[in-house]
Amino acid sequence: MKDKFVHGLMLVGMFLLRGAGWAAIGIFVGFLTSYFVRLPGRVDTFALTESLLGVVITGLSIGAAFAIAFQWSNLDSRMHAFDAKVKETNEFFDKASERAGKIATDIDEYVKSTVDGYKEKVDYLDKLLEENAKTAEVVNDKIDEYKKFYEELFTKSQVRFEEKEKELEVRQKELNGILEECRKLSEKQKSSDKIPSS
Repeated sequence: MKDKFVHGLMLVGMFLLRGAGWAAIGIFVGFLTSYFVRLPGRVDTFALTESLLGVVITGLSIGAAFAIAFQWSNLDSRMHAFDAKVKETNEFFDKASERAGKIATDIDEYVKSTVDGYKEKVDYLDKLLEENAKTAEVVNDKIDEYKKFYEELFTKSQVRFEEKEKELEVRQKELNGILEECRKLSEKQKSSDKIPSS
């Protein structure tokens, strides 16, 4: 509403100033005419008109000066409001920038701590893997050692078994020979028992 009123005053002031300008041009032309051309017995109407228009123009000038001062005051209050808004906006963006920086710092710290945590876990797993690899090597060495031991034991046992088997075969042959002799002897004895004594 205040803006519309000021705008209306400005339009009225501009209209009156334009009218005053044209009136001043008319008065100037009338003055020149009355100065150079004098009619006898007449009242100097141009001088009266000049005086009246001078008073009107002075009044309009004073009114226009007040309107301009009012407009400058309005413009100054708007500029002050604009400066306040700019300051408020700058403070808002400074605070937002500060918050964004803090959030970015917090995120960096979180990511760093998470990465450090993962790094520690990976280091632990690497150490555990190395220890397991060493243990696996030791176990594999022991397995190879036991394997060699049992292979040697099995080979020795196999050789002994073969020797015992050969020995058993030899004794079996001896036993078979003894049994054969016993049978032969027993048959002889049976046959000698069957012969009647006379």
